[in-house]
Amino acid sequence: MANNKVQTKALQPAKNNEKAAQDKKSQVAAAKVKKNPSQVSKPKKRRFTFFADIISELKKVVWPTRQETLRLSLIVIGLCLIVGLFLGLVDYGFSELVAKVFLGGK
Repeated sequence: MANNKVQTKALQPAKNNEKAAQDKKSQVAAAKVKKNPSQVSKPKKRRFTFFADIISELKKVVWPTRQETLRLSLIVIGLCLIVGLFLGLVDYGFSELVAKVFLGGK
């Protein structure tokens, strides 16, 4: 047992040195992130560039064709009808079960 205590005490300074090195690295990284006041752009200019950026991003969008839109819309509508029908049947089944079992066959 005495050997274990000696070994753990011997390892502790190494851990402290590693932690100090990590703290130093994080401080250096934080210093790099800070910007000078001259680097910050003016808010009015950013407002107008925002709208220009929106337009340029919308030009990059690959829009679906009319056929793709119609096909995918029909798939969504069909799945909604199937799920709705399934849930309606489950609800009807449970309501009949509750009426017969718990309410005495009304």
